Amino acid sequence: MKIIVLVKQVPDTYGDRQLDETTRRIERTGVDLVIDEITERAIEVALTEKDAHDAEVVLMSMGPASAAEMLRKGLTIGADSAIHIVDDALVGSDMLRTSAVLAAALRREGFDLIICGNESTDGRGGSMAAMLAEQLDVPHATYLNTVEISISAVAGERAGEHGTRFVRALLPAVISVTEHNAEARFASFKGLMRAKKKPIH
Repeated sequence: MKIIVLVKQVPDTYGDRQLDETTRRIERTGVDLVIDEITERAIEVALTEKDAHDAEVVLMSMGPASAAEMLRKGLTIGADSAIHIVDDALVGSDMLRTSAVLAAALRREGFDLIICGNESTDGRGGSMAAMLAEQLDVPHATYLNTVEISISAVAGERAGEHGTRFVRALLPAVISVTEHNAEARFASFKGLMRAKKKPIH
């Protein structure tokens, strides 16, 4: 099974955030940039499946050159490879454009399951999984508090205003996970050494 985890680099949530008065975007210079916390949990969901059933885990990010360091961190904890979409023409892309670019890269790469966080801590749009599913013409299950992956489907609990539902989608599919999933594991020395040989395309 091939699992692709969408990874986003964001300003550290513990730091001060400011808008650039010219661009009206979040200021990203002079601040600590980190892997989004929910993204880390998405990586952990994929790695848990890899541990159990020997899945291939690929990280994918659309972002500036600095995002390569974040992808490398994901490789140190167990992902197999990474894809970095970097192009100055994409700076400031909205969610629609971002989803179109990611969908094109995902089609080219091929996948059984795409995992992303339910929302990023900088934009908080919360609809990337659904937009990707529409672009790719596959089912999606969003805001999952738990995840169960089988050879042909993905399922999990989704909390709503009126209770909790158990939802299921046939693969290939897109899911998004919440902060109720497990925290990311720490990198080992062995993981740090192995990551140096893993490719970032």
